[in-house]
Amino acid sequence: MSNADWYAPLIYILIGALLLFGVLRFRQAAQRRAGRNSTRARVIDAVATAPTRQREWLWEKLTPREMQVAQLVVEGKRNAEIAQDLSISVRTVQTHIQNIYSKLQVHSRTALARAIRDLVD
Repeated sequence: MSNADWYAPLIYILIGALLLFGVLRFRQAAQRRAGRNSTRARVIDAVATAPTRQREWLWEKLTPREMQVAQLVVEGKRNAEIAQDLSISVRTVQTHIQNIYSKLQVHSRTALARAIRDLVD
């Protein structure tokens, strides 16, 4: 064997090992990505279903009168207009609104409108 002949098989072995190494790394990376995506999908599914359950639960907390008041607030009516429409006092409207804020965990009419829109959707 000449000098050039003895290391040619060694070069082929090294090239094969490098290819095998590359394939294994590619496979591991693909598995990691798939694992991340499945974890991400599970988290997204959990987040997507949780608000629905929570929203239904929050909606059920409101009394029928509170639902009426909330709807009128969302329509943009002032407390006096709501009181006149429902034939109740302004103070009663304020109490209903405070109860609604507490039950739906909001702090403003805008947040209430957003919460009601989410509950209805």
